[in-house]
Amino acid sequence: MRRSLNYVLLPSAAALGVALLLAGCSGSTEVNQAPTTTPVTDAALAPFATTDCALAQPPTPEQSAPMEGQESGGVVVQLDAAGVPTVTVAAGATPASELVSLDLTTGAGAPVVVGATVEVNYCGIGLQSRTMFDSSWSRGAPASFPLDPGGLIQGWVDGLPGMKVGGERLLLIPADLGYGSNPPQGSGIEPDETLIFIVQVTAVS
Repeated sequence: MRRSLNYVLLPSAAALGVALLLAGCSGSTEVNQAPTTTPVTDAALAPFATTDCALAQPPTPEQSAPMEGQESGGVVVQLDAAGVPTVTVAAGATPASELVSLDLTTGAGAPVVVGATVEVNYCGIGLQSRTMFDSSWSRGAPASFPLDPGGLIQGWVDGLPGMKVGGERLLLIPADLGYGSNPPQGSGIEPDETLIFIVQVTAVS
Protein backbone atom coordinates (compact mmCIF):
# COMPACT_ATOMS: atom_id res chain seq x y z
CA MET A 1 0.00 0.00 0.00
CA ARG A 2 1.40 3.37 -0.96
CA ARG A 3 1.53 6.04 1.70
CA SER A 4 1.77 9.76 1.34
CA LEU A 5 3.23 12.66 3.28
CA ASN A 6 0.41 14.11 5.30
CA TYR A 7 1.52 17.73 5.07
CA VAL A 8 0.67 20.66 2.83
CA LEU A 9 3.60 21.40 0.55
CA LEU A 10 3.79 23.95 -2.23
CA PRO A 11 4.67 22.88 -5.79
CA SER A 12 6.99 24.54 -8.25
CA ALA A 13 6.29 27.87 -9.91
CA ALA A 14 4.64 26.01 -12.81
CA ALA A 15 1.74 25.18 -10.49
CA LEU A 16 2.26 27.80 -7.77
CA GLY A 17 -0.67 28.22 -5.39
CA VAL A 18 -1.88 24.61 -5.68
CA ALA A 19 -1.58 22.77 -2.36
CA LEU A 20 0.10 19.37 -2.48
CA LEU A 21 -0.70 16.80 0.17
CA LEU A 22 2.20 14.38 0.58
CA ALA A 23 0.70 11.30 3.18
CA GLY A 24 19.96 17.60 -2.26
CA CYS A 25 37.68 25.34 -11.89
CA SER A 26 40.29 25.63 -13.95
CA GLY A 27 43.21 28.03 -13.44
CA SER A 28 43.69 28.36 -17.17
CA THR A 29 43.56 31.78 -18.75
CA GLU A 30 42.65 30.38 -22.15
CA VAL A 31 39.71 32.03 -23.84
CA ASN A 32 37.17 29.47 -25.02
CA GLN A 33 35.87 29.81 -28.55
CA ALA A 34 32.21 30.59 -28.98
CA PRO A 35 30.03 27.48 -29.35
CA THR A 36 29.20 26.50 -32.90
CA THR A 37 25.66 25.46 -32.02
CA THR A 38 22.79 27.54 -30.68
CA PRO A 39 22.43 27.06 -26.90
CA VAL A 40 19.31 25.21 -25.80
CA THR A 41 17.07 27.61 -23.90
CA ASP A 42 14.28 25.15 -23.00
CA ALA A 43 15.10 23.21 -19.82
CA ALA A 44 12.91 20.32 -20.98
CA LEU A 45 15.19 19.82 -24.02
CA ALA A 46 18.53 20.77 -22.48
CA PRO A 47 21.20 18.16 -21.70
CA PHE A 48 21.04 19.30 -18.07
CA ALA A 49 18.50 21.28 -16.02
CA THR A 50 19.45 23.09 -12.81
CA THR A 51 17.12 24.02 -9.94
CA ASP A 52 17.94 26.36 -7.07
CA CYS A 53 15.86 24.98 -4.20
CA ALA A 54 15.64 28.45 -2.63
CA LEU A 55 13.72 29.81 -5.62
CA ALA A 56 10.20 28.88 -6.72
CA GLN A 57 10.90 29.04 -10.43
CA PRO A 58 11.39 26.67 -13.40
CA PRO A 59 14.76 24.94 -13.85
CA THR A 60 17.53 26.60 -15.83
CA PRO A 61 18.78 24.85 -19.00
CA GLU A 62 22.48 23.94 -18.93
CA GLN A 63 24.81 22.61 -21.61
CA SER A 64 27.06 20.76 -19.16
CA ALA A 65 27.09 19.29 -15.68
CA PRO A 66 28.59 21.26 -12.78
CA MET A 67 32.31 20.87 -12.18
CA GLU A 68 31.73 20.31 -8.45
CA GLY A 69 29.12 18.60 -6.30
CA GLN A 70 28.08 15.10 -5.30
CA GLU A 71 26.49 12.88 -7.95
CA SER A 72 24.24 9.84 -8.05
CA GLY A 73 22.32 8.45 -11.03
CA GLY A 74 22.71 11.59 -13.14
CA VAL A 75 21.72 13.93 -10.29
CA VAL A 76 24.36 16.40 -9.06
CA VAL A 77 23.84 18.32 -5.80
CA GLN A 78 25.78 21.40 -4.75
CA LEU A 79 25.28 22.96 -1.29
CA ASP A 80 25.85 26.58 -0.32
CA ALA A 81 27.26 27.57 3.09
CA ALA A 82 23.82 27.22 4.72
CA GLY A 83 23.18 23.85 3.09
CA VAL A 84 20.66 25.15 0.54
CA PRO A 85 20.96 22.84 -2.47
CA THR A 86 21.23 23.50 -6.16
CA VAL A 87 20.29 20.37 -8.09
CA THR A 88 21.28 19.55 -11.68
CA VAL A 89 19.52 16.65 -13.42
CA ALA A 90 20.85 15.14 -16.64
CA ALA A 91 18.42 14.38 -19.47
CA GLY A 92 19.59 10.76 -19.26
CA ALA A 93 19.31 10.47 -15.46
CA THR A 94 18.57 6.89 -14.42
CA PRO A 95 15.19 6.18 -12.81
CA ALA A 96 15.67 4.45 -9.47
CA SER A 97 14.67 0.80 -9.16
CA GLU A 98 15.36 0.86 -5.41
CA LEU A 99 15.88 3.56 -2.78
CA VAL A 100 19.19 5.39 -3.23
CA SER A 101 20.59 7.29 -0.24
CA LEU A 102 23.68 9.53 -0.34
CA ASP A 103 24.85 11.55 2.66
CA LEU A 104 25.90 15.02 1.53
CA THR A 105 26.88 16.20 5.02
CA THR A 106 27.02 14.37 8.36
CA GLY A 107 25.29 15.82 11.39
CA ALA A 108 25.80 15.30 15.10
CA GLY A 109 23.86 13.87 18.02
CA ALA A 110 21.42 11.01 18.26
CA PRO A 111 20.33 9.47 14.93
CA VAL A 112 16.80 9.80 13.61
CA VAL A 113 14.66 6.71 14.26
CA VAL A 114 11.19 5.72 13.07
CA GLY A 115 8.64 7.28 15.41
CA ALA A 116 10.75 10.35 16.19
CA THR A 117 9.47 13.83 15.43
CA VAL A 118 11.78 15.51 12.94
CA GLU A 119 12.09 19.05 11.69
CA VAL A 120 13.56 19.25 8.22
CA ASN A 121 14.27 21.46 5.27
CA TYR A 122 13.75 19.65 2.00
CA CYS A 123 13.47 20.04 -1.74
CA GLY A 124 11.54 17.68 -4.04
CA ILE A 125 12.19 17.36 -7.79
CA GLY A 126 10.76 14.91 -10.32
CA LEU A 127 13.58 13.01 -12.01
CA GLN A 128 11.79 12.62 -15.36
CA SER A 129 10.24 16.10 -15.44
CA ARG A 130 13.37 17.66 -13.85
CA THR A 131 11.00 20.16 -12.23
CA MET A 132 10.78 21.10 -8.55
CA PHE A 133 7.37 20.30 -7.08
CA ASP A 134 8.02 21.45 -3.52
CA SER A 135 10.68 23.12 -1.35
CA SER A 136 10.66 24.24 2.26
CA TRP A 137 13.67 26.42 1.42
CA SER A 138 11.64 28.39 -1.12
CA ARG A 139 8.88 28.85 1.48
CA GLY A 140 11.38 30.03 4.09
CA ALA A 141 10.37 27.60 6.86
CA PRO A 142 11.17 23.97 7.71
CA ALA A 143 8.50 21.30 8.17
CA SER A 144 7.98 19.24 11.34
CA PHE A 145 6.30 15.84 11.50
CA PRO A 146 6.55 12.38 13.10
CA LEU A 147 8.53 9.85 11.06
CA ASP A 148 5.50 7.60 10.90
CA PRO A 149 4.88 4.82 8.35
CA GLY A 150 1.18 5.71 8.48
CA GLY A 151 1.70 9.31 7.44
CA LEU A 152 4.64 9.47 5.01
CA ILE A 153 5.64 8.00 1.70
CA GLN A 154 7.70 4.87 2.31
CA GLY A 155 10.78 6.42 0.71
CA TRP A 156 10.98 8.93 3.58
CA VAL A 157 10.31 6.32 6.26
CA ASP A 158 13.12 4.18 4.86
CA GLY A 159 15.41 7.05 3.86
CA LEU A 160 15.59 9.33 6.92
CA PRO A 161 16.61 6.96 9.76
CA GLY A 162 20.25 7.34 10.75
CA MET A 163 20.39 11.04 9.90
CA LYS A 164 21.51 13.49 12.59
CA VAL A 165 20.84 17.18 13.23
CA GLY A 166 22.77 19.21 10.68
CA GLY A 167 23.02 16.26 8.31
CA GLU A 168 21.85 16.47 4.72
CA ARG A 169 20.97 13.57 2.44
CA LEU A 170 20.05 12.96 -1.19
CA LEU A 171 17.28 10.43 -1.70
CA LEU A 172 16.30 8.94 -5.06
CA ILE A 173 12.93 7.32 -4.43
CA PRO A 174 11.46 4.84 -6.93
CA ALA A 175 7.80 5.23 -7.81
CA ASP A 176 6.70 2.23 -5.74
CA LEU A 177 8.09 3.92 -2.60
CA GLY A 178 6.60 7.28 -3.61
CA TYR A 179 3.31 7.90 -5.42
CA GLY A 180 3.33 5.15 -8.01
CA SER A 181 1.01 5.62 -10.98
CA ASN A 182 -1.40 7.93 -9.12
CA PRO A 183 0.42 11.03 -7.85
CA PRO A 184 -1.63 13.75 -6.12
CA GLN A 185 -3.58 15.91 -8.58
CA GLY A 186 -1.95 19.27 -9.18
CA SER A 187 1.32 18.15 -7.62
CA GLY A 188 3.36 18.33 -10.83
CA ILE A 189 4.60 14.79 -10.18
CA GLU A 190 4.34 12.47 -13.20
CA PRO A 191 2.91 8.94 -12.95
CA ASP A 192 5.57 6.36 -12.05
CA GLU A 193 8.15 9.12 -11.55
CA THR A 194 11.33 8.72 -9.52
CA LEU A 195 11.44 11.42 -6.85
CA ILE A 196 14.58 13.37 -5.94
CA PHE A 197 14.61 14.69 -2.38
CA ILE A 198 17.36 16.60 -0.62
CA VAL A 199 16.61 16.53 3.12
CA GLN A 200 18.37 18.54 5.84
CA VAL A 201 17.56 17.63 9.46
CA THR A 202 17.27 20.72 11.67
CA ALA A 203 15.85 19.14 14.88
CA VAL A 204 14.86 15.74 16.31
CA SER A 205 12.70 14.98 19.33
